[in-house]
Amino acid sequence: MKKKYILLMVYFGFFVGLVTYEILHPPFSSDSARVGNYEVQVTTTPSVPDVGKDTKIHFLVLGQDDRQVDSVRVGIKIYHDDDLMKEFQPASYPGAFDVDYVFQEPGNHVFQVDLFDLGTGSASSYQFNITTLSLYTSIFVALVIAGVAGASGIIIAILIFTKRTRPSFRY
Repeated sequence: MKKKYILLMVYFGFFVGLVTYEILHPPFSSDSARVGNYEVQVTTTPSVPDVGKDTKIHFLVLGQDDRQVDSVRVGIKIYHDDDLMKEFQPASYPGAFDVDYVFQEPGNHVFQVDLFDLGTGSASSYQFNITTLSLYTSIFVALVIAGVAGASGIIIAILIFTKRTRPSFRY
């Protein structure tokens, strides 16, 4: 009997771990790269942007000592199928800043980030890929709920039927 409860706890622990990992470490639309003398980290909220909905693109710029810089000059260009969709002219930003954007088409979008190092006068570029899907969030949530409900139903049925079918010992 104790083995069933241990297996049950392991089984539900797996789902809790999976959901926690999905929230803390989104698999899509997050990346980091060393660009010149800086490290640029890009993430989005939501982790997989939906077409036609507001998306926040978060930028974090770290210096050579892996600490957030106070100010950085950045220009951003957004491409889809090699077409320039939007351009943010170079401007000074704090080390952590957000850009609001609404994706109009599903697929892979390329964000070209141009960093201008004011100390050396050099410019460095890097391209980040951000994937957008239609209806991804709704489908993902529905599948997770269906999976947890189905697994819970199976486990509850096993627990109920094993109690009823237990052999009774009579002497």
